[in-house]
Amino acid sequence: MIGSIFFDELYKQFAWYDSIFTPVVKNCSSEFFFDGFEYKLASISTNMNVLAQNETFFVTKVKINSKNDVYIRISQEAINVILDKVLGKNNRRFDLTEVTELEARIITAFNDFLYESLAPNFTIEPHRRYNEILHLTYFVKSEISDNAAKFIISVPKEILSPKDVERRVRFEDRDFSSSLVDVNLLLGTTTFPVADIKKLDIGDIVVFENSNSSEMTLICENIVQKFKVKPNIKIIEPYETAGGASMSENENTNLWDSIQVDMAAEFDKVKVTLGELKSIEEGLIVDLCSVYDNKVSLKVGGKLVASGELVIINDRFGVRIEKVNDSTNSASDSDDMSNTSEPVNDNESAPAEDFDYSDFEVEDKEG
Repeated sequence: MIGSIFFDELYKQFAWYDSIFTPVVKNCSSEFFFDGFEYKLASISTNMNVLAQNETFFVTKVKINSKNDVYIRISQEAINVILDKVLGKNNRRFDLTEVTELEARIITAFNDFLYESLAPNFTIEPHRRYNEILHLTYFVKSEISDNAAKFIISVPKEILSPKDVERRVRFEDRDFSSSLVDVNLLLGTTTFPVADIKKLDIGDIVVFENSNSSEMTLICENIVQKFKVKPNIKIIEPYETAGGASMSENENTNLWDSIQVDMAAEFDKVKVTLGELKSIEEGLIVDLCSVYDNKVSLKVGGKLVASGELVIINDRFGVRIEKVNDSTNSASDSDDMSNTSEPVNDNESAPAEDFDYSDFEVEDKEG
């Protein structure tokens, strides 16, 4: 658990803190108590509240100058782990609310001994106030203890001189080239009247004006990358047979029906290897045949309205519709193709007025 303020810095320096502090902690424990305790540096953090939550600690404060202190906090459970090892397990558990003067002196003496052993690693200016406090949380365990318990060393960050650890690159990109990832392939977008969306039917072809048959856009998490494709001549439709008259042509429509909404076309999730992904980023021209058999989804506002097969019309991508979602199914998870309804034939098609307008969210556009 690493505080977000210094996340990158502390990540690089973790090994340094471990190499400087951990041997001192182990040696102090062995000299003051016995061998046989295991100490692990589990956390470097600037957030003390998270680390100390729901814990009871015995706290030793050591003044390092007129304005600053170092704190060593040993949890009640950690003291029990130490006592079980040193004195042997017994039914009486150490309780900080009932600590005796002798017990307090022993714990304080160990904390002071630990500080004196750590002090050579500190560079302290006499009257300077330090603002950034670093908390190093250790877990202590012994072979006779079932639990690992924590203690925390809190020091001003400025009195230390940590070093970034240079890490050798152990893996190359090619080591992961065969690993698969899911990507979306965006073909293009177009604007469509609501009236025409209501009447989409099997066999209709939707042409995407904002597309180019020689390129697509790959989307993988935060990666958005355009890439070139080799068109497949088998899916090119003769221009004279494409589209026909507008579906809403010569019909009276109300104001709602005339609203234009954005429709996007994208392939269902496609699996590519990391090697292919890197090649695409570097300018690889992809053969469209490699993804042609994948179904294309038509979406409005993220909602699936139809799906079909890819065609090319006059250097634009288009989709020949094979399935149409009804208004009930489009309200479900639009990314799951199993939720789409079976296509209806011409004799069973629902009347246009039954379409649920609420399936689409219309946003005002400026300008």
